[in-house]
Amino acid sequence: MGNSGEVPADRIRHLNEAFSSFAATSGLLERYYDMLREKVRYLTVELEERNEQLKAALADATSAKDSLRCILQSMAEALIVLDRDGNVAMVNRAAVEMIGPSAADAVGRPFESLGFSLVCEGGDTALVANGKRFDVFASRSDVVDPEGAVRGCVLLIQDITRMKELESQSERNRRLIRMGEMAAKIVHEIRSPLCSIELYATMLESELGDGEASRLSRGISSGILSLNNILTNMLLFARQQKPSIARIDAASVVGETLRLLEPMTASRGIPVDRDIAENPFLAGDAELLKQVLLNVVLNAVQATNDGGRIGVSVRREGGGAVIEVSDEGEGIREENLERIFDPFYSTKVKGAGLGLAIASRIMEAHRGFIRVRSAPGMGSVFELHFPPATAREEPAA
Repeated sequence: MGNSGEVPADRIRHLNEAFSSFAATSGLLERYYDMLREKVRYLTVELEERNEQLKAALADATSAKDSLRCILQSMAEALIVLDRDGNVAMVNRAAVEMIGPSAADAVGRPFESLGFSLVCEGGDTALVANGKRFDVFASRSDVVDPEGAVRGCVLLIQDITRMKELESQSERNRRLIRMGEMAAKIVHEIRSPLCSIELYATMLESELGDGEASRLSRGISSGILSLNNILTNMLLFARQQKPSIARIDAASVVGETLRLLEPMTASRGIPVDRDIAENPFLAGDAELLKQVLLNVVLNAVQATNDGGRIGVSVRREGGGAVIEVSDEGEGIREENLERIFDPFYSTKVKGAGLGLAIASRIMEAHRGFIRVRSAPGMGSVFELHFPPATAREEPAA
């Protein structure tokens, strides 16, 4: 019988085999663990990269969406987007401005809730909303996804009201140009016989002396002067005048203009008081400035009753000059003062309404202006304000 403290050899062998198997298994597990840990690390890095890519893609998509919304909101054309059910999905700023603030509240509601209508009139289309009417060009396009399914539609409305107004204005300008050309031809045809009549009337007045017949002859001359002034105003209105600026003295302009009006003032017994103590130089076109003064003085003569008086004075002011024309007429109402320089506006039954309009236009071309003081029953005072003449402007020949 052996010693009880000794371990049998076969058990030691089995134990060694068990330890060897455990060691081999532990090594294998350790290798698998290392492989798993490496795989986890790889997947973690890849997941982080994918997350960064997704974040970048989301940021790009958000930026693109914001950019697209900004572009759509900044469009001058009204844009209305409808979903497949016909409800409003989006309206841009131009649509809100055209249709009204209620358009912004219509998102999610039926198209009819926008509260506007498109009216076709012949070949034109008009949009009517909140009592306003716009000339528009409208188009409708379907929104189709990549599979070809219709997901809604887009309505684009372009406001062409201003364009239509410009077209109308251009057409009016073309008509006015044609009218101006026609007026120039008519004026030319009328002026020739008028000049002959005026010549014969002047010759007849010089032979008749100071009798009644001579007074009648002066009446003919004044009538011809009035007609000739109307024709001149028509030409000046039809053709934009560019002044030939030169240095001229005010006294010569006033004197020559009043000499032209002598037959008219004499026939109506209207004396003209002159006050030209100062004689400043003017920078302007002598012939055009004579037309200005002729129109203003003629307006005063027509406003003054027979026997009334007209005053014409010249003074220096602020380095420039002022020619003042006053009359003892009926005066001008306050509501008419703003309109007397409008073309074709006249309070006279037979007035063409061009004289003061032409005078104002010529003064503006000379960098000057006309100021009026008037009250009903108190007569009127017209002040022609001229800027200072410069040293570069040489005296007129």
